[in-house]
Amino acid sequence: MYENGWNLLFFKEAGLLFSDHYGIKLDTDVPNPFQSKYENIAQKEVIELIHPMTKQPYSFQLHEYAYGDEILRYAIAEMMENGLNYQCVWQKAEPLESRNAQKESKETNSLIKLDHRYGVYHSVPGMKEFLARYQAMPFLELWQEYHEYLKAKFGEAVVPLLPGNASEDIDAVFHLCKAEPVGDFVSLYRYCDGNDLDMWMELVEAGHPAYAHITGYPLMNLREIRLEAEEAAREAISREEVQSIPEGFVKDNFMLAQKIPIYHDGGGNFIAIDLDPDTKGYYGQIVEVDHEYEDRLVLADSLKEYVAILYYFVKELGVIYNGEGFEGEKPISAYIVRSE
Repeated sequence: MYENGWNLLFFKEAGLLFSDHYGIKLDTDVPNPFQSKYENIAQKEVIELIHPMTKQPYSFQLHEYAYGDEILRYAIAEMMENGLNYQCVWQKAEPLESRNAQKESKETNSLIKLDHRYGVYHSVPGMKEFLARYQAMPFLELWQEYHEYLKAKFGEAVVPLLPGNASEDIDAVFHLCKAEPVGDFVSLYRYCDGNDLDMWMELVEAGHPAYAHITGYPLMNLREIRLEAEEAAREAISREEVQSIPEGFVKDNFMLAQKIPIYHDGGGNFIAIDLDPDTKGYYGQIVEVDHEYEDRLVLADSLKEYVAILYYFVKELGVIYNGEGFEGEKPISAYIVRSE
């Protein structure tokens, strides 16, 4: 069983982990996460992978070890199922050269990251500190907290989320782009299928407030996303030169080429996940694609960071669109800087 390169190494009753017959089997020179003599060099404590039985996202402890020219990664969790304690161990190997390149890229881009991460907004007071509080929280926990906050604040005016999708249907969208799945997107669309667009339209057309999850607008459903991805695959060359903001983060290609949209305004403008960033960009970064502008604006490094930003604006500043106007003094777009 595999998930994004992870091999399910062990999933049995916890008591069998060290059994001679059933337990984890590693060669004597292979770093073993259950032996203290090996140094864990992981830069974060947890990672979200799929529970082998429930097929839902689950938090695992992350361990990483140098092993020759590779980095061996282990994701470990204990879980209770049907009254029994199970131990689950995922394993993944990747070239040490690739890991070193990623580390060097992050260090080289650290100043750029700070500049673009908050620089597209007018240095909103408190945003950096707010985002830091959610850095270690698993994506779905953040999403659910954001969702519950909206419901508590706006009540029945919050447009509900539709039931989630099968894994194979979500993966098919990434296959269209010939790209690796983005874990947080997969988790989100397993959990839900965007907002109920029919209800959104009914409320707006009746002149009632209608609050949804992407700056107050609906999160797209998977069918809409797939249709846009199929269209983009047929037209991948830009019609005019594109300006990346910040420079070097977004490639000069047609609007949704190698991108998965999560929001549209009905007028040809999107917010999308970038699956083919330029040399300074990040895989899975969130990009604003506006047909009236030649620039492509990076709004966040990841879907999780973008959701945290949305949460910050509505919780701390009261900024969200409601189908008639804006709460707060000005919309989120008023905080965005379109030049470096």
